[in-house]
Amino acid sequence: MSRLLAWLCAVVLLLAGGALFVAVRALEAQPLVQGGEALSPAAIARAKDLLRRNDPRRLTPNATREVRIAGPDLETLLNFAARRGIRGSAALQLREGGADVQYTAALPALPGIASLGRYLNVSAQLGVSGRQLAIEQVRVGRVPLPGALFQLLLDQYVRHTDLAPGVALLRQSIAQVAVTPRDVAITYVWRPELLDSARALAIGPAERQRLAAAWQRLVDATAHVAPGSRSAPLAAVLGPLLRDAGNAARPGERSQAYRDALFATALHLSGKNIAVLIPEAARWPRPRPLTLTLRERGDLAQHFVISAAIAAAAGEPLAQAAGLEKEIADANGGSGFSFVDLAADRAGTRLGQLAARDPERLAAALAAGIGDAALLPPIDGLPENMQADEFQARFGGVDAPAYRQMRDEIDRRIAALALFR
Repeated sequence: MSRLLAWLCAVVLLLAGGALFVAVRALEAQPLVQGGEALSPAAIARAKDLLRRNDPRRLTPNATREVRIAGPDLETLLNFAARRGIRGSAALQLREGGADVQYTAALPALPGIASLGRYLNVSAQLGVSGRQLAIEQVRVGRVPLPGALFQLLLDQYVRHTDLAPGVALLRQSIAQVAVTPRDVAITYVWRPELLDSARALAIGPAERQRLAAAWQRLVDATAHVAPGSRSAPLAAVLGPLLRDAGNAARPGERSQAYRDALFATALHLSGKNIAVLIPEAARWPRPRPLTLTLRERGDLAQHFVISAAIAAAAGEPLAQAAGLEKEIADANGGSGFSFVDLAADRAGTRLGQLAARDPERLAAALAAGIGDAALLPPIDGLPENMQADEFQARFGGVDAPAYRQMRDEIDRRIAALALFR
């Protein structure tokens, strides 16, 4: 027995030593990727166009379609994904028949091991194997890993998660993958069950329960508006809605409760049918038909809440880029570029950030009561309804000093609000 225990102890020590050796060689002093591609209005516009051309509601079952995604757009998507979980930056270089991917995550500086380095660098070489992308080689810091081994570990991980059915269906639907130095072309056979799988992956049972509760709170908040009113200030509904959501949340879950409430409100104000995401929501009660206004304008309430929901769920860069893309689109034949709308976008983004990062401070503000003036600063003097030629003549585009000066003025006004100081 003593020999067996000694042998087991030796194995444990060997494994621990091996793990420590790998950890030491996995960390490096310098980042492999300095900074990822920022989200831009142009990238968001291209993503929206891609989704529009591949809208599942317009696809015929078993029809074969091809989608092409340019290298810069793929890199932007990678960086968006890299900002979730362990925050990092990614870089992508396409080549004929494959791609090289690099990723860096800056880890917190830990006492006593600073000399080991604090950057986790990962590089991978991908190729096309049949209908799928295949991992050819992976390097974690200074530790090389065979591509086949990494692929096996990844497949085993997926097999034991809720991702397994969706990944299997997706692989069956892909007919061909072609990679060039310019873009990736994916030929796929559309299957309606892909949409159900995407819904299940995007919104699991727990999320559905949370959103059902958030939706009911929205219904309750609209019901408490004075009878006979057809409109109400946004704060009169959003304030009680967020307050009740935060008060009902368990310790440590207040941020999530705020995100759910903002998401439900954004869906409602944008006119989107929540049943598209959650089929059983078709049986949920409907919020009272009210026009919610901010600074007495319904469009500003929409801009504010949608930006807040995006920022709370996905972060500030996406919310600000999405808002700016909308104004650029409006300047090209729409209602025109509006710095007033942009102010609502940026103020909503600040609320979303506050909900995600400092929920206790937001809870205190909600308990004290907030009005519309607490959400959006005065909008006097902010130009709007400018078509592209007028906007270009007056402000020179979104990279020009005149535009940045107006944007900074908006941020100064927002920062003056007590809620966002």
